[in-house]
Amino acid sequence: KDTLVSEPMLNLATFDGQDMDENQFFASLYQYPFMSEYRVTLVREYYPKAEAIKGRLKEFIDNPPSGEALIILNEKPHDAFKKYDICHVECKKADLSLIVRWIKAKCGSNGVAIDGETASLIAEYCLLDMTRISQETEKLIHYSFDKKVIEKEDVEANVYKDNEIKIYEMTEAIGKKKFDKALSIISEMINKNEPPNRILTSIYNYFRRLLFVSISDLGNAEIAELFSIKEYAVKMAKEQAKLFKKVSLKKAVDLLIETDYKIKAGYLSQESSMWLAIFKIMTE
Repeated sequence: KDTLVSEPMLNLATFDGQDMDENQFFASLYQYPFMSEYRVTLVREYYPKAEAIKGRLKEFIDNPPSGEALIILNEKPHDAFKKYDICHVECKKADLSLIVRWIKAKCGSNGVAIDGETASLIAEYCLLDMTRISQETEKLIHYSFDKKVIEKEDVEANVYKDNEIKIYEMTEAIGKKKFDKALSIISEMINKNEPPNRILTSIYNYFRRLLFVSISDLGNAEIAELFSIKEYAVKMAKEQAKLFKKVSLKKAVDLLIETDYKIKAGYLSQESSMWLAIFKIMTE
């Protein structure tokens, strides 16, 4: 969008594919760009039936007017589009092994060494998000340029862990009865102005995932698709779920649902309810 469009107020139209006026949508596809080489029509979550594509949309795909660009931004793949001459860009997170190779190549091209284990740590702290990984790798290259190597201690000291990693560490600490460490992790998140309700939601989502993987017969790939996460995260969850009894995981999930209700009903403050829930999970 930034590359194609100048004067976006005049040359960018955005639509919601689930609730849009199709006449306005198709009219946008045939408007001329104004003071710009291209005009862009952007539609989000657009999953037309195969029969619908054969009409006006197929005409546009087969013979798009000069200077017109259509961008379809979908969370899920849509098989009906695969039959047509459309440029498909896959935006899912890359595999850990690929990211590790990218980090090592990036560091190597800048004259800084890094081993695979340390590169994996960067990826894990950033939850395989390439935007963050790129930023954090650049920062570590500059930080370690004099000594020409990035070590595990450098990553731990300079890369801020994603909240899901922190919740993973907190849950691991609870499972191993290291309650002081669990409380320290939550306190750190609070001190960094993380809202208690968001922490509580993250804890609930994580325990729900642990419960599901502990009772499910599905394979890692199927679970990953259900939760929209990487298989690597499923593998981590399965290992961590072994630290808890299934009944304990069920009690934790039920407790967190009840806590959310009490917050929304006004019985408890967000921070107090968060701490109470964590204490109860520890003492089950």
